[in-house]
Amino acid sequence: MKRSKKADEAARQDRSAALLKMRFQATIYPARNAKTKNWADDLDVDRVPDAEGRVRALITVEDLVRLLERGLEVRLYRAHAYEPLDPALIATDKEFKSWLEEQVNTLKANPGPKPFIKP
Repeated sequence: MKRSKKADEAARQDRSAALLKMRFQATIYPARNAKTKNWADDLDVDRVPDAEGRVRALITVEDLVRLLERGLEVRLYRAHAYEPLDPALIATDKEFKSWLEEQVNTLKANPGPKPFIKP
């Protein structure tokens, strides 16, 4: 059965909207004209820890365009569908403060070795 032109156009628009909401797992490298080592501090993206010290991030299409316009090198690795965050992963302020106090109290109770001090 043939689909109408309106249905095809609506499907195309839905797909385009979904693609614009995609997030990409990426690494970001400095531009050739980066003047400091702190070039990554003002990227304004969702950074992800990296064991090798690279700047890894989860970026949107808008982020990608903005970073490229700044002259940065961006390497994309995976595309992720835009989905709401699982509410179970979101910590409340009260939960976070409790966790932080627990960490600080543990450090206070077990301060570890004293640093070497020259006489």
